[in-house]
Amino acid sequence: MVCAAVTIAACGGGSDDAGSADTSAAPTDNGPKANMQPLEAACLATPAAGQQIAATVNVGPITEVVTLTAKNIGATAFDGGSLDTIEVKINGSLMSTRSKDFRVHLSPVFPSGVTEYGHPGPAGTTYTKYRRFSYSDVTSGASGAPNLVGMLPNETRTVTMREFQESALSTNPQPAFSTTPNRTVQLTIQYLGREDVSAMGKAYPNACKVKVRYERANSLFPTLESTVWLAPGAGPVKLTGAPLLGVETISAETSGVAASN
Repeated sequence: MVCAAVTIAACGGGSDDAGSADTSAAPTDNGPKANMQPLEAACLATPAAGQQIAATVNVGPITEVVTLTAKNIGATAFDGGSLDTIEVKINGSLMSTRSKDFRVHLSPVFPSGVTEYGHPGPAGTTYTKYRRFSYSDVTSGASGAPNLVGMLPNETRTVTMREFQESALSTNPQPAFSTTPNRTVQLTIQYLGREDVSAMGKAYPNACKVKVRYERANSLFPTLESTVWLAPGAGPVKLTGAPLLGVETISAETSGVAASN
């Protein structure tokens, strides 16, 4: 599930950034040569309703482990429609100033939207933040998230992702989104091939290895880059990267798709 990397980038940025991005370079891989099989649909597995993924996230250079669970709760209402939804709950003091509970609305692999709960407001009020995403192919201009199935090693898909944001008191219904994006990002997804990987003490052979490059103009940290390992039938099992000033700031391992207890 490539949205593991996309959502971290989308939910982690503020709105007061400054700077510019160099969007000329595509992601590159300097690691061992991966198996040359194409990317298959099984690598893009997401939890079925009632299933979940557990994860630990190491955030550095600060030493802290953040744990989260992501469970498919079925279709929920979002932006006037009904979308398959992953409910995420986070534990970790690094998230103390941000929402720890949110929902990712899928369509079906990339997020169409995110609902974040529990943002503190004035006089003890609480806000809910809503984010909606749209995608368009950089080359053809076609709308919609890229189809990754069948990609060959070192093949790329590049899309422009536009993010629209709205907020409302937690007691109020979701407002309508404006037509002006709050954030515009270029996403380059590069399939690197197949590679055996281990996560949370379990081996996953022949995982699909994907690099996601996130480039945002007029941002304090304009370029983020992560590598995600997607195991057949289990989805995202490992993530590394999101370089910040040359430091590997995030690494994550997950249980893969598992039945809910």
